[in-house]
Amino acid sequence: MTADAKVTFDMCGDIGLVTLDDRQRRNALSREIVRGLLGSLDAALAAGARAIVIAAQGPAFCAGANIADLLDGWMEARDPDEDPALLFKRLFDFERPVIAAVHGPALGGGLELVLSCDLVVADSSAWFAMPELGHGVIPNTAVALLSRVVGMRRALELVLTRRRVDAEEALTIGLVNRMAPVGTLQAEALQLAQGIVEDAPPGAIRAAKSNLHGHAAVDWARVLASPLDVPKGEWQEGLNAFAERRSPSYRRFWAAERDAYGAGARPVR
Repeated sequence: MTADAKVTFDMCGDIGLVTLDDRQRRNALSREIVRGLLGSLDAALAAGARAIVIAAQGPAFCAGANIADLLDGWMEARDPDEDPALLFKRLFDFERPVIAAVHGPALGGGLELVLSCDLVVADSSAWFAMPELGHGVIPNTAVALLSRVVGMRRALELVLTRRRVDAEEALTIGLVNRMAPVGTLQAEALQLAQGIVEDAPPGAIRAAKSNLHGHAAVDWARVLASPLDVPKGEWQEGLNAFAERRSPSYRRFWAAERDAYGAGARPVR
C-alpha cells in the first residue's frame, strides 16, 4: 500500500495492481490521488512488477479532475508531484505495459488517465466523456493523445460535443481494446497483462513501447502549457459555476469576441 491510503498497490503474481479508492469523490484526480498514483508506479518498479493494471473501487473509474484543486491554484501553478499532466506523461513513458481496467464513468481527466495507458479493458458499465469545454477549460492531455487513438475527426467531435461514449462504441472506435463480462474485469485485465509479459523480455517490451511512441511523438511541453491558452475569465466562470452547482454564463465572452472581430482585431488573450 502506498503512503496515501486512497491509492493501493498490490502484487498479483508478476503484475502490479494499482487501485484508486476515493469513492466519496468518485476517484477524482485530487492532489492525493495523483501523488498516490505516482508513488505506486515507483512501488511497482521496486517490487519487480512486469506490468501494471490500474483499477478502481466504487461506482466510477475516475470522475476527472478535482474541481476544488483546480480552483485552489492548480490551473496556474502546479506542484510537479501533484500535476495530473505529469502523471499522464509518466504513465505514457512508463517502462512496463500499463492496462486500464475501466468500469463506470471515466470523465475528463479520468479519460485522459485511460488514454495514457497502453491498453484498456472495460466492462459494459463503462462510459467515457470529456465535459471540459463546458467548464471553460480544455482536456489538455486528451487533445494530444485522443486523435492518435480514434482519428482526428472523431477526436474533434468528442472534444467539441462533449457527448457520452458507451462501452460498445468505445470498443468499436478503438478507445477500448477488450470487453470483459461484469464481475470479471480485474481478472481479465490481469490475465491480459500476464499474457504480454510471460514470454517476452523487459528490454524488448520497453523498446517496443518507446519506439511506437517515438514514431508519433507528443509535445508534452505544449500539453503542460496549454491549459492557460484559455482566457482566465472563461475558466474561472466555468469552474466557479461547477463548484456552485449553477449553469455557467459565457455570453459576455461571446460578446467580447464579436466586438473585437467587428472592430477588425483579433481578441486579446
